Amino acid sequence: NGMARRLDATEESRRRLLSDVAHELRTPLSTLTAELEAIGDGLVPWDREGHELLAQQAVRLQRIANDLNDVSRAEEGRFELDLHPVPVTSLVEQAVTTFRPRYAAQNVDLAWVADGSSVVADAQRVGQILGNLLENALRHTPAGGSVRVDARSGRSETRIMVSDSGEGLTAEQQEQVFDRFYRTDTSRARDAGGSGIGLTISRSLARAHQGSLTVTSPGPGAGTTFTLVLPGATGPER
Repeated sequence: NGMARRLDATEESRRRLLSDVAHELRTPLSTLTAELEAIGDGLVPWDREGHELLAQQAVRLQRIANDLNDVSRAEEGRFELDLHPVPVTSLVEQAVTTFRPRYAAQNVDLAWVADGSSVVADAQRVGQILGNLLENALRHTPAGGSVRVDARSGRSETRIMVSDSGEGLTAEQQEQVFDRFYRTDTSRARDAGGSGIGLTISRSLARAHQGSLTVTSPGPGAGTTFTLVLPGATGPER
């Protein structure tokens, strides 16, 4: 009976994934098809604007394909990590530096602070997690708002908190935010180019590091905080 229930759950998960994937692919494919048909029929010219539109949709399809590959590897536990003691300051600083121009362009303040601790981690994968969190925070924080990254070390672990002053989450949204393809605002997030898989991948990567990724929010309009916990380095930095 237990095996039958697990098989049923696996089949339901497979059907849901296929439905989600089809839904995600439909918009960029429809845009590509419509634009190509219009160009072929001579209804619109082949110009720079049309080229950029097609290029954007192609990039979006590539991003969806990459994210699907990552989430599949995550759920099967196939992430290969290159673990080394890494200074937390360098991880946070690199992520913030990468996103600072985009934050400035949208008039969202981005600040950070980190102590001198180190974590045992794959620097590239942790950078991927922080990138997803900063991307998510920017998407849900209006102009004039702020995002802060705060890294604090404890006895055996380090907590990296990404807090924003944006839309906030309901209790129900907090329970679902790590689900595949979940969006708090479907139409706006899709228009912004999000695949809805970034947080799913990020949590799986955190768990692969023997850490965790959680979310808290006082409620709608009160901001959101994602907390990444990573094991601390037990030896000297190298």
